[in-house]
Amino acid sequence: MASASITFVLNRLGELAVKEAALLSGVADDIRLLRDKLEWLQTFIQEADQERREGANQYVGLWVRQTRDVAHEVEDVLDEFLRRLDHDTLRQGVPAWRRWLDLAASCTTQVSVRHDLSERMEGIKKRLREISDNVDKYNIRTFRPPAPGASSSANNSTVNTVPAWDEGTDVFGFKDEKKDLEHRLLNSGDTTSVISLVGESGTGKSTLAWEVYDSRVIREHFDVRAWINVPTQIRDDDILYFIYKRLCPNEAYEQNISIPGKVHEALSMYLKDKCYLVMLDGLVNFSNWNSILHGLPKNEKGSRVMIITRLEDKEAAYANPKGGLLNIKHLNKEESSSLFCHRVFGANNQFKGKIFGSRISEFNVQMEKACEGMFKITHGLPLAIVVLAGLLRTKSISEWEEVLKKLESDNEPKQVKKILALSFDDLPSRLKSCFLYFAGMPENLIYNARRLVRLWAAEGFLKPKKAMTMEDIGQNYLKELISRGMIRLVKRDLNGGVWLVAIHDRLHAFAQAEAHEASFLEVHDNADLLAPGVVRRLHLQNYTETYIPMGTTFPKMRSILGDFAEERTQNGQTSFSSIVRAHGPLKKQGNNSDLRYHALHFLPASKFLRVIDLRGLRIKKVPGAIGDMIHVRYLGLRSRSLAELPSSIARLINLQTLDIKRTEVKKVAQAFWEIPTLRHVVANMLGLPKSAGVLNNMQTLTGFLCSDPSGNDIKPLQNMVYLRYLQISGLDQRHWATLGEVFQKLESLMYLHLAGKDIPFKLFTKFTLRRLQILELLGKIDTSDVKEDDQYTLPNVTRIVLKLSLADQKFIDKIGELPSLMELVLSKDSYREEKLLFSDKGFNNVTSLVMDNLTRVSEWIIRPMSIPRIQKIVLSGCSKMEIKLEGKEGEEGLEGLMGDLKEVVVCNMPHEDSIVVKPTNSAFGEKINRVAIKMKSEDITDAMQRDGRWRTGMIAGKMYED
Repeated sequence: MASASITFVLNRLGELAVKEAALLSGVADDIRLLRDKLEWLQTFIQEADQERREGANQYVGLWVRQTRDVAHEVEDVLDEFLRRLDHDTLRQGVPAWRRWLDLAASCTTQVSVRHDLSERMEGIKKRLREISDNVDKYNIRTFRPPAPGASSSANNSTVNTVPAWDEGTDVFGFKDEKKDLEHRLLNSGDTTSVISLVGESGTGKSTLAWEVYDSRVIREHFDVRAWINVPTQIRDDDILYFIYKRLCPNEAYEQNISIPGKVHEALSMYLKDKCYLVMLDGLVNFSNWNSILHGLPKNEKGSRVMIITRLEDKEAAYANPKGGLLNIKHLNKEESSSLFCHRVFGANNQFKGKIFGSRISEFNVQMEKACEGMFKITHGLPLAIVVLAGLLRTKSISEWEEVLKKLESDNEPKQVKKILALSFDDLPSRLKSCFLYFAGMPENLIYNARRLVRLWAAEGFLKPKKAMTMEDIGQNYLKELISRGMIRLVKRDLNGGVWLVAIHDRLHAFAQAEAHEASFLEVHDNADLLAPGVVRRLHLQNYTETYIPMGTTFPKMRSILGDFAEERTQNGQTSFSSIVRAHGPLKKQGNNSDLRYHALHFLPASKFLRVIDLRGLRIKKVPGAIGDMIHVRYLGLRSRSLAELPSSIARLINLQTLDIKRTEVKKVAQAFWEIPTLRHVVANMLGLPKSAGVLNNMQTLTGFLCSDPSGNDIKPLQNMVYLRYLQISGLDQRHWATLGEVFQKLESLMYLHLAGKDIPFKLFTKFTLRRLQILELLGKIDTSDVKEDDQYTLPNVTRIVLKLSLADQKFIDKIGELPSLMELVLSKDSYREEKLLFSDKGFNNVTSLVMDNLTRVSEWIIRPMSIPRIQKIVLSGCSKMEIKLEGKEGEEGLEGLMGDLKEVVVCNMPHEDSIVVKPTNSAFGEKINRVAIKMKSEDITDAMQRDGRWRTGMIAGKMYED
């Protein structure tokens, strides 16, 4: 990992040489010589890092640590140098004449700063010479040739792996276990029972469980289902709360279930007459186990609770003596080979030619030999197979034998560790930093890819490339890590990119061990550290508290990230009961009686901070001194109690991301909108700016409220010409004309969410928004000025969501003509007429259709050639709807109607037994009912998700939302 530290510093030196050339007078030679020395060291240090891990030479570990410390010292010197020389830029908003006086007065100081930098650089070079002398003195230079599993170009990402990142996660093997699990869930009697799925970490327990959980037979059998990923150190009430929230998201906010005992009471009342299935993935704490099982009602409806745990059989039996155990073992040789080939060559063997090249004729012989070696190494452990396959797919067949030989061992646990280590060592240096970042993320949860990429960009892990945004580069990094099996793709977005990812607990533990050894980051549940003076990245995880004392200072810290127990509120008011439970009675202080807020006084002392991302911590005020922290690139403060930000944040001249979602902040200083580096502003109900600078880097504006009646606060959007994501509410007739003008400038827009009154149809009939892919409209749509020949000009829109739109047939006909539309969601009161017609001309590429709470529609008419490619239909709460098929049996186009239809999800429809399709004897009607799944409204959330695969994390909103 020392090589990654050196790479990072080398990049910083390169950036400094380009951007700050005028400031380097007198020290440029020192920086150049230091850079040359570090480049030479980087050549050797990667192999030394591998030997350090294997313990081949007792001096190697010392050399690696000392070299890494030097790289850190260089980083400290550079950051201090830039901080002290940015005096005039810091004083943004000060009159120009005053800045010139300050600059003149600081000339002597700048000379002193350069002299100080030169002296410190000389000291660093001297230390490097001493380290080099020790290499020879203690005979450290005993490196082997570069390992076959190690990347020969530490700074270049492989290119042949990325295309395979989205390969399907098919389940291989476990046929008997799958049947056994289904039988236990369906046929174990009427009494509520518990099933424990146990096995070694990496055997594929969660993958198998999800395959069963998401199967048709299970969905039809249970009234309600919930899948919860459980992290460590979590309050029992929180697990029960998120089960309740998962089962009935609307009611979870309407009832005050923050009071102790209310969650249990609400769950018992809600589930007492239902056949429910609750899957708890990752539960290992005995006390949690008993409390949760006690909190779920025992009825005679055949309900089931499944616990997926890495506890051994005896431990699980002890924790749950009355429950059934199902132990998941390793794959056999044939199953292992199938999984291995699938992961190496792709589902259709599309990468076979790249790997074998001119030796393709040897495929069968070489593969038999490779599969034999693979099975000896992995012993059929699915995780080991996937990671090994991810490594080998980056190599030619001529390198395979050396890699497999290197991994041979008689010690099975050691072999798995060697596979993980070799795969990690093979990563390019920048990808190593990105992978180790997962070490600070909470275990056993699902992570938002956009947030990860923004954090990586702020940390400086992403290497700029011509004609690519930092966000695109970050997506490529994620895809390569997925392709290599180092992280897992949970869900893609509609743009074909990565949306949600996860990391296996065994890889997570490996990342934590490497990150700790390399002093890359520290993970704690509080800020009481033994050596705060050396901490560079601190990740705080505490799901039992919303307030922790942080009086310690961290002078070298670059990043602080925190996930804390989120306050649960009722109608915007904090529940005092939950605070008392967490902290005990608090002394009243005037009218602000019951709360303790964190003052964040430790922040200004951490002058090198680049990333601040605190979620759930109770914050009321941010210190004004934060404006002096010029290195900050990412500022994330998600706290329900935060209502304002100091005006000094306008001085954060390097800020890229401001994330204040889930706060009450309504405005920021006007000067904030002059920061040229801004890329993402994620808010809740933040007012739009009255003016803005030229923000060519701006990518995201979500959670914004149009508050100016004249619409003048919309005009500054014209200065954000590369904006991709835009979400605005509070719009009405006074704003649409201005917004139409703005759209002509926003040619890069990909996601658009508008909420307001009388949204004009004509807004989308101009030749604008040609790159738009997702359109969400909340509010009535005005089609009064629409002419017959008006057409939409949205050629790339793939998803449309309508709610409260009261659209008419004319509107439906128009959007049906969009050439790329694949997903259509007609939500509550989005259509106002009694008859809804899908004509032969429209919706030719739609594969997913959701109709939810269209209470006015009594008849949905389908023509023979409409929705020909539909695969999934969700019908919910359409209390009057019947489906009418126009055309006769045997008519051209009718015979193959909906030939791709795989699933119809139905709930709260007027006819319990079947969907009414007229004519009632049609083959089409029989097909619809054959693939129909009756579901309860509480479980319809699953069906309305984009691909049906939605796992709820403990902190449901915090991990998933943008």
